[in-house]
Amino acid sequence: MKFINYLKERWATYTFALAAFLFSALIYKLDRSFHMTTSNASYIIMGWILIFVIFITIDYWIFNNRVEKFKKYCSLNASSEDLDEFAYPVDKEYAQLVYNLVVDYEKYKVDIYNKSSEELEFITRWVHDVKVPISAARLILENHENDIPDSFYQSIDKELFRVEESVQRIFYEIKSNNLHDDYKIAKVSTKKLISQTLKGYSNFFSYNRINICFSKEDYDVLTDEKWSGYILSQILSNAVKYTPIEGTIVISTKKNEHETTISIKNSGKGILEKDIGQIFNRGYTSSENRNGMKSTGYGLYHSKKLSDRLGHKLTVQSKYGEWTVFSLTFNENQTIHHM
Repeated sequence: MKFINYLKERWATYTFALAAFLFSALIYKLDRSFHMTTSNASYIIMGWILIFVIFITIDYWIFNNRVEKFKKYCSLNASSEDLDEFAYPVDKEYAQLVYNLVVDYEKYKVDIYNKSSEELEFITRWVHDVKVPISAARLILENHENDIPDSFYQSIDKELFRVEESVQRIFYEIKSNNLHDDYKIAKVSTKKLISQTLKGYSNFFSYNRINICFSKEDYDVLTDEKWSGYILSQILSNAVKYTPIEGTIVISTKKNEHETTISIKNSGKGILEKDIGQIFNRGYTSSENRNGMKSTGYGLYHSKKLSDRLGHKLTVQSKYGEWTVFSLTFNENQTIHHM
């Protein structure tokens, strides 16, 4: 405990002592019938000052020990058995209050954990259950592809795909909180990651007549195939969403000395400069309604969070009115093992 804080705590005591000292000095000066030699008065004053300094030193030492003991009690798991170690009644009362707060907090934590576990179990079960009707709806749609107009088929297919994406996002968000229990770092080819990501969006390329260009370079990167594939799918989903009809998406791969980068560039309206720094924030959506599309702002946030946890780097560049490019960089010496 700092001495200045000690003085603030004991200001009333020392104000009273100073007042008593000044009162005695005033009586000595005003009472002319009171005779005392100057030397004796000096000895008395020096004695008072010495006693006062000794008192401050001892009192500060005692008070500081009390504070440190109380801080130690609070830093550990407060136990009712430790209350008897406090010699001062006030300290014991404060310790009892802390103990009661700790007990209430632990009960609250257990209650919140149980409720969260139940909610998480329900959501996880729902995610698995909802996949069945989605698959059934898609199968029914494919079986009647020749019986319904193309525009109607495409509209239903797009909406089903959005539902699948939302369900997948929930599933990965749940599992990302326990990423350390569900990952496998291994060498994966960039070509494999890209091809698996493109499979799910082939219909959208056809519907919107989007031109796809990708380089043939293939490099091995250290990553988790499933999680990295999900990150790339979110980036590609964003690119497809904001690429105009007959627009272009370019997927390129390049390798430096210790880094390999997969970049996904799409033509279109791009991102405003003031939005670039916030594009990966939770729930953030563009300050401008891009292409009239509604966005939750969670896809890119999840992607950034996962890339950071895996030890990768996700960045974005854009020229407003022309293009946007997202880059996922794999560092050969930086993976989740080091993170």
